[in-house]
Amino acid sequence: MRFLFPLGLYGLFAIPVVILIYILQSIYTEQTVNSNYLWHLSNKFMKRRNPLSGIKGLISLILQILTIAVLSFALARPIIILPNAANEYCFVLDVSSSMGMQDGDSTRLEKAKDEIKAVIEKSKKGSTYSLVCVSSDTERTFDFVTDKKTAYALIDEVGVTQAHLDTSRALSVAQSAFELNNATEVYFVTDKDYEIHENVNIIDVGTTNLENYAIFDVSYSHSGGKLTVKADVISYNSDTTLNVKLTVDGTTPVEDSFEVKAGVLTEVSLTKTCDYFASFNIEITNSDGYMLDNSISSYNAKSEKTYSILIVSEEPFFFRAVVDSLIDSQIDIVDPDEYEDVTEKYGLYIFDSCEPKTLPEGAVWFINPEQNIENSGFAVRGKVAITGGDVIKKSTSSSTAVRKLLTGVGNSEISIKNYMKYSVYAEHSVLYTYNSMPMVFTCLNSTGNRQAVFAFDFHESDIALSTDFVILFRNLLEYSFPNVIDETNYMVGDDAIVNIVSNADNLKAISPSGKNIYVDAGGATAEIYLDEVGTYVLSMTLSGQDVSYRFFSSAHKLESEPVSTEAEFSLPGEKEKSQLDGEFDPLTVLFIALAVLFIADWGVYCYEKYQLR
Repeated sequence: MRFLFPLGLYGLFAIPVVILIYILQSIYTEQTVNSNYLWHLSNKFMKRRNPLSGIKGLISLILQILTIAVLSFALARPIIILPNAANEYCFVLDVSSSMGMQDGDSTRLEKAKDEIKAVIEKSKKGSTYSLVCVSSDTERTFDFVTDKKTAYALIDEVGVTQAHLDTSRALSVAQSAFELNNATEVYFVTDKDYEIHENVNIIDVGTTNLENYAIFDVSYSHSGGKLTVKADVISYNSDTTLNVKLTVDGTTPVEDSFEVKAGVLTEVSLTKTCDYFASFNIEITNSDGYMLDNSISSYNAKSEKTYSILIVSEEPFFFRAVVDSLIDSQIDIVDPDEYEDVTEKYGLYIFDSCEPKTLPEGAVWFINPEQNIENSGFAVRGKVAITGGDVIKKSTSSSTAVRKLLTGVGNSEISIKNYMKYSVYAEHSVLYTYNSMPMVFTCLNSTGNRQAVFAFDFHESDIALSTDFVILFRNLLEYSFPNVIDETNYMVGDDAIVNIVSNADNLKAISPSGKNIYVDAGGATAEIYLDEVGTYVLSMTLSGQDVSYRFFSSAHKLESEPVSTEAEFSLPGEKEKSQLDGEFDPLTVLFIALAVLFIADWGVYCYEKYQLR
């Protein structure tokens, strides 16, 4: 036993005071009677009916002593130690997206919280409580809390995420808690059902009667002024009619109804007439218990693609004609002598047989550079003439970068009369060679921008006559102007890939909830982890202009099914008995005893005063 407030025991010093008062008080009282006879008769009668009347004062003294003792103990707040009666509890709480399903008047997460609180309420005082929230990631909410009210308050603060449940992560957390102390009572609170589980208590808050509909795998085709959108829809619990709506760029939607069988994916298709689209949304308009998977948006990744090109050449007609035929772009042309006066920024710089003093901040093509360029990744070793001319050979490298840059390029011959010999010290991809020397190669220069180099003069070759020339130029333009985002549709838990383009500054993504995610622009690509359902906006400053791109993150498929049954969730090891001492707080019992003693003493007093006269 221990006392929370041991100073309360000083109240026991009142006991000898009460005893002293009892000893010193007069045992005689004056009584006025009408006659001796009546007095003796009355006294004889009362003794016969009350054999304990002679010790009435002693009973009152004992009751008063007990009252003081109980009151002193109550003030000292004793705690009774119960050996091996308490437990260490670890609750692993599923806070994945499906726990937000509306199940009756409350969500599954709210039911899970109530279940945890019920376990805590029944536990012995002296137990410890830990809570770990798990979805695609883990978050330790609290560890080894001993106060139940504190645990309740912390549990109330837990919210559901929009991520999916990583069962292996949940199992790892539970196993770690069990290995730390094999006597730990581990609870996994989830809406998933596990057929086999050992050394862990599974609390399943899922139900089988929840109605849910979902839409997945959206695809589209756009041709002939018509946008056709296809998707898979499903009703998990019952055969029903699903109403599906397609909205393109906020215009009047197209709607249709489809009959679906329970648990069967059904393909639906809607068509909208439009010459151009920036985005569309397809959704199931039926109401259910989980609305996050009822709608998907998609965006045209090319709708905001921006091109700006500066050609630095004395004879630019050739380059302009080719670029104009391949892409819609802003093209400016300057003479090499005028380049240093250019202040505007461009996405691509083409230097035809000339060199800048410093590398520009953008993608760059060098055609037959004859002088070294600082930080370019290659060095000029001299000009080599080819007697009678010869052809350059296409690379046979199997690297992904080379294969992508040579996609669609055939084996037509490109003849040259001379070339510049270069030493390349940056990591590069060689597309064409001559006598093992690189003739066309790409690399990232020291400024982090994409760069293509041609080691020969176009005007002294027949490259313009080659059937592969246009295809090669198209591939190099796509290399120099990569899509900022290749995909516009993802699932929660995916990593969105962002291509870092030239002249891009101030990159950041804004999540559906408005959270800023800053993007590292140090490499060729960057990744953005998606943990919310909805539209992400990627913003940047590109060549001095503010532009933005959008992509959509849909709910994870694994979270849509109302009832999910898993095979096993077991913790290997031998379960031990409780090793914590429990505590019993007898304060309520003491106050009840105090009330009983007080009433008893008052009863003795009243009886003595009114019955024994």
